[in-house]
Amino acid sequence: MNHKQKKGIRSQLLAYNYLLKEPNNIVFTPLDGVGPIDIIVFNTKTKEYTNYDVKTVSLRKKPTHRCKAGSRINRTPSKRQKELNVKIIYVTEQGDVYEVRRRSRKN
Repeated sequence: MNHKQKKGIRSQLLAYNYLLKEPNNIVFTPLDGVGPIDIIVFNTKTKEYTNYDVKTVSLRKKPTHRCKAGSRINRTPSKRQKELNVKIIYVTEQGDVYEVRRRSRKN
């Protein structure tokens, strides 16, 4: 197992812990560990399922024409993840966990 894989496992475990802080949540993980969904959460109070993809935060090393060095590299859901309504949950190297709310586009 390489460093990147270990970092991903650590991020998933921190995300589980974050999601379990809500007392009504039950957290599931797919058996094979491969696919568009990393974590499935069932809320026993609302009876709703939420799908998550866990990402370890990556920061830019150099500035680009629009972004500063040190800013987060944004990860967007794949087409399949959008169909499944998968939310991205980020984990930082320091262990902070947060969700990013998608902006709705106006046509």
